[in-house]
Amino acid sequence: MCRLRVVLFVEGSEYPCVRSDPLERLWNGTLASALSFPPFHKIHPISKKHLVSMNPELPRPVGAGESFDQILVRKLNQDPFDAALVAWDLVPAWGPASEYCRWNETVALYRFLAQSRVLPDLWREKAQRRFRELAARAQPGARLGPPILEHGMILPVCMEPMFESLLVQDERSVKRALGLRKTPRDWPTRGWGDPHERQPDQRVLAPAILSVQRMRPAPRYVSQVRGDMKTNKDGWDEYILRRLIEDPQGRNIIVNHPLSLRLKELLVRRP
Repeated sequence: MCRLRVVLFVEGSEYPCVRSDPLERLWNGTLASALSFPPFHKIHPISKKHLVSMNPELPRPVGAGESFDQILVRKLNQDPFDAALVAWDLVPAWGPASEYCRWNETVALYRFLAQSRVLPDLWREKAQRRFRELAARAQPGARLGPPILEHGMILPVCMEPMFESLLVQDERSVKRALGLRKTPRDWPTRGWGDPHERQPDQRVLAPAILSVQRMRPAPRYVSQVRGDMKTNKDGWDEYILRRLIEDPQGRNIIVNHPLSLRLKELLVRRP
């Protein structure tokens, strides 16, 4: 059986993704290699606002442009593919008054896709079938097994609380990844390995990177990666993840994180 062409729509920087881009290196290079899943056919960055735009009950986000289903159809027409993963951060929640809930957002995603007026029939029918299955569960974990990617399927990966939670599990591993033999000035002391930390990107990694950039002399990689967690988040994510995976202890931590296990569940067994 021919391998499915699977596209990844991932919440991240909104620029065209080419071979040299951090998102491409992160997902199709570092993660695909570490978790032993085939590379994605294409990687398309999206924003949370594209998902929210499918909800007719919420005000359309300012500058949203297309909704996610419209983006999927446009990309499908430009370069056909067989199935899709959509990965988004749980934080912030879809609605301003919503509580954080991965299950609610997953069910909502399928409800909006099932109601889409632009999806091709096959894609909409698969979304409808998946929505009915989820809605009929007595509880979220009541499933017979993991979903299987097939033609026309869209499968969700809700990153809780966000992608960067994968990187801040172990402070000592991150220090080794950054080549630190001693703790630099202004290094963050809180948030490492804390499951309740909702902003690991800005409250943990951002100050950590800033403290490294202030070192004199600065490590060589500072001039290679450049920017910070606002101007080059994907670049720093990719660098730290790659270095963590090169470290035996760090690699073990990464591959056993719930996000990694979810990706392996969906992708390693695919046709």
